[in-house]
Amino acid sequence: MDGAHGEGMNATQQHMLDSYRALQQGVPVPPAPGTDEIRTVREIFAWREFRRVLAGRVVRRRSFAARPASAAASAVPAPVRVPEEGRCR
Repeated sequence: MDGAHGEGMNATQQHMLDSYRALQQGVPVPPAPGTDEIRTVREIFAWREFRRVLAGRVVRRRSFAARPASAAASAVPAPVRVPEEGRCR
């Protein structure tokens, strides 16, 4: 479906069309663009780390526990209180 100038749809427009078709056909609506991107990136990193272990290469873990206590205490920010869902400040 090209526009008047030969342009295609962007991801949001495609999602809207797919959602409309899904509702018409009675099937589940596809996830919105950008959903689960962070989880996907983490899974890719975990998979690469797993492959390094299988290949016998050194895996460097990013952990706060590996640092000395004095360095870890100064590098970790104070905990932030998150308001409960539905409440505004």
